[in-house]
Amino acid sequence: MRLRQIEIFYHVYRTGSISAAARDLNVSQPSVSKVLRHAEDRLGFALFMRRKGRLIPTAAADELFVEAEDIYARLSTFNRSLENMRSRKGGHLRLGVLPSLSLSVGPELVAHLRYQDPDLSFELTTLHSVEIEAALREKRVDMCIGFEPVDDPRIQNHHVGDGRMVIVSGQPLAGSPGGVSEQVLHGAEMIGISESGPLGAMIRQQLDDRGIVPQEVATAHTYHVALSLVRKEVGLALTDQFTAYSHLGAGLQRYLLSNFPGYSIYAITLADHPDEGKVAPAVDALREVVARVAEGIRSLQPREP
Repeated sequence: MRLRQIEIFYHVYRTGSISAAARDLNVSQPSVSKVLRHAEDRLGFALFMRRKGRLIPTAAADELFVEAEDIYARLSTFNRSLENMRSRKGGHLRLGVLPSLSLSVGPELVAHLRYQDPDLSFELTTLHSVEIEAALREKRVDMCIGFEPVDDPRIQNHHVGDGRMVIVSGQPLAGSPGGVSEQVLHGAEMIGISESGPLGAMIRQQLDDRGIVPQEVATAHTYHVALSLVRKEVGLALTDQFTAYSHLGAGLQRYLLSNFPGYSIYAITLADHPDEGKVAPAVDALREVVARVAEGIRSLQPREP
């Protein structure tokens, strides 16, 4: 079926009549009937049965409509994208951000760049670490923000900052106000993180090396959900500092781990991006934003009396 035939079929199926489909499409009824008839002739089977002035979908039409609905939705998205491109005053930057950075570093970067260039528009997509390489190679994003470099000669990794690991609790923990030992996790009720990427792998390795065995009482798919469980005092969570401090307000206590390895943050881009003049300033801005957010976190961290 041609795209026009799919469009006609979609509207006839949805409205149940030639006249209603013609009104939706702002075309004549004979033209709708003609396209639909040609589609059925081309397919070799009927899509509708005519009964008392209405069109009743056949079983084949029911099956095809599922696919047609998906195609039509993608076409609508395509047309919206074209309209957005026409209405832009300046450049457009597509960012892929890890879920753990999507409530802190990602929004701060957009606000920072918008302040520098009010005509710049953005698209933020949440990506897991395993999705970053493909998103860049397929040119679905211009820049990703992640916790580990991508080992691919076509991709460039820019180190933009570092972070610390934080224990988050619903109740005060024994220890200094500014930090605690990871030993408090041994035997403690803890929220586990599934599909947690490089940070999760690092956490598991470090706990294993130290012989620390928490009691995992719940599992969450994201750090943000884990912190919501902590707020309900389900258990402790071990997370990066940016996630820990993106959930401010009552009900959460945060403790830097004194002797636990930290992690790095990377801006990840194509090595030969066609619009380097757009991407390079974003990398520099991200480096500044990460430093500023980290400094803000340090100012919130309790100090020794």
